[in-house]
Amino acid sequence: MMRTLQRGFVCFALALGLAGCGGGDGDAASAGSAPVITAQPQSVTISSSGVTTLRVAATGSGALSYQWQRGGAAISGATFSSYTTSTAGSYAVVVSNAYGSVTSNTATVTVHDDAGTPGNAWNIHTGSHAPDLADTSGWLPLSIALDTLEVSSASPRLSVNRASSSMATVSVDGMAAITLTRDSYGLTIRNQLSGDTHVAFNLSGAGVTPLTVYSANDYKLALSGAAIASGDGPALNLQSKQTAFIELTGINTLTDSATWSARTRDDGSAMDLKATLFAEGPVVFSGSGSLAISATPRHALASDAHVRLRSGTLTLAAAAKDGLRAAQAFVMDGGQLGITAPAGKGIRVKGKESNAVGNTPALGFVAINDGALSVTSRDKGMTASWKSSDGKTADTADDPDPRVTINGGAVTITTTGAPRENANAAGGKDALSPKGIEARSALTVNGGSVTVNATDDAFKAGSAVTVSGGRVYVASSKASAVDSSGALTISGGYMVAIGASATESALNASRGAFTVTGGVFVGIGGGNSTPAAGAAAQNIISARNVSAGLWTLRDASGNAVFSYHAPKPAQALLASSPLIVTGGSYSAVTGGVLGSAGEDFHGLAISPTTHTGGTAGRSVTISGRLTAM
Repeated sequence: MMRTLQRGFVCFALALGLAGCGGGDGDAASAGSAPVITAQPQSVTISSSGVTTLRVAATGSGALSYQWQRGGAAISGATFSSYTTSTAGSYAVVVSNAYGSVTSNTATVTVHDDAGTPGNAWNIHTGSHAPDLADTSGWLPLSIALDTLEVSSASPRLSVNRASSSMATVSVDGMAAITLTRDSYGLTIRNQLSGDTHVAFNLSGAGVTPLTVYSANDYKLALSGAAIASGDGPALNLQSKQTAFIELTGINTLTDSATWSARTRDDGSAMDLKATLFAEGPVVFSGSGSLAISATPRHALASDAHVRLRSGTLTLAAAAKDGLRAAQAFVMDGGQLGITAPAGKGIRVKGKESNAVGNTPALGFVAINDGALSVTSRDKGMTASWKSSDGKTADTADDPDPRVTINGGAVTITTTGAPRENANAAGGKDALSPKGIEARSALTVNGGSVTVNATDDAFKAGSAVTVSGGRVYVASSKASAVDSSGALTISGGYMVAIGASATESALNASRGAFTVTGGVFVGIGGGNSTPAAGAAAQNIISARNVSAGLWTLRDASGNAVFSYHAPKPAQALLASSPLIVTGGSYSAVTGGVLGSAGEDFHGLAISPTTHTGGTAGRSVTISGRLTAM
């Protein structure tokens, strides 16, 4: 065993490359010295049913005394180096001895409501879920160098010790809490911490040793220039059902190989191994860095709970299966996510029924709030795929709502597979349905920019498609642009929808009302559903046999109220704009020259002004909500 002194803490180099370093006492204070704080109390967020323990560490001559304060006022009886509380507020501690006193930094305790929002509740339209916003900045740091497997900590609360030639133990405040073991699968971490004391595993360097993590409470993985190239199974195998907060700094990579041996958990059950980065619990990404995950035989990223991207850059490449799999939800609040899945789906949220015993809500949704998402996949680009037949119970009351909601950001999706029905005579699954965005219930766009080029339906929903804002371009080469098995509502934003052929629609509401109350849109294809005139609050134009090129509605003064450059001929065109007014007389003009039109959104003039020349076709005076040209 080798003992060296490094930066005020002791480091032990263990056999088999496993080393451990723990916080040390530092130099002894000189005689007659006033207190000096060596570890400040840390801010923390807790639930309304939780408690937290604030701690301070100090050195100084003789006996030290402590007095905790809340909001600047002394707390009666709080005269130890730690103080446990469940009350929100600003806390500090005064440390004194015979030679002087020192006041610590302020630590803020924030309390969230368990039952409401913020709290443990979910908003399935935005993905709001307060536990995902936990402040992890004060969690206890434990560093692991992936190239040497050296383990260290500069925290005075952590002590790392050799337990055997292949094991290190980590004590927290003098109590053994974490073990790190070299085994045939790599490095296995077992974290027994509970309550409000959390650990942050800081990973750096490049190595070939996969990591498996068990944890009794939420934990952080801080990746800083980390690279793991696994030769067998997942590179990061997170077997805890608690939340893993993954913080990205610098450039990080995870790769696997074609070898995936079967494994067992500590209780003897078969270990679930789905992806290069696999988690039994939720995964929340943040940071200023990037993480690239390359998967050979399985998914790139998978969670048996939910995945959230708050910030940072994720690049997922899955050679054989899906880019991202989540059982309960995928939420994107910012950052960048790029996915390539040449044989599978881009993003799939399968859905889970509620479970009263495990206090598990029924979830199975996608919410995109901000950031940049790009998917190229052979199969579906993004799907909330729950079906009642997926359930473990016959009762549908415990089923999730499999919806997709886009509130902002930039979403670009391309699917490449050729759609086909099940052609396998043996009864196997040989069908392929490479839809762009699929929601088994409702698909809603409230804002942002959405561009979908699909071989199957670009938008597919089981109950409703709603566009209330943003810019939406949806095109299919072999099917409908928008296909709702229920209602279709356009109430705002800008939309271009291009169906495939004479048999495929641009805008289809097969078993529900098609309602238009606002926005500017155009749909071209083999046909379109007929909007409900009685429910419309904006005038709509339909036309047949439209040629490729510029198609404009122009009044007698040469003012363009609608203009679209069709990329191909279409049997049917459906268009609407608030500039098409009741009582107005317009001619449909092909060709010609359009004046200043502001933005050109995939051929749709956002703000048309004037139009000259061209060939005038039929003229109409708008007298009802739906007018045929």
